[in-house]
Amino acid sequence: MDRSDAQSPQVETARILAEFLEVAITSVVFLKGLYPSGAFERRRYMNLVVQRARHPQLRDYIHSSVSSLLLFIQKIVANLYLIVMHVENRGIRWNM
Repeated sequence: MDRSDAQSPQVETARILAEFLEVAITSVVFLKGLYPSGAFERRRYMNLVVQRARHPQLRDYIHSSVSSLLLFIQKIVANLYLIVMHVENRGIRWNM
């Protein structure tokens, strides 16, 4: 996923969520043993050790699957942003 140009906070948030989802799916595939453990290598993501598929076709398949969800994730983030802005404008306070 490309970080070349300045993007809105919603687009950047959606991109980060998509990256996280890609790592999470790869981790599930590894932990469930759907492929031999040799098909994965250890990498760092956000200062955590995670598994990454070594096989380019598997890696590309997971990446393209998550990338196809990016617009959907952006819409969800935009809707959440609108909800938060509405709540802040009305002065509603969260009790935690």
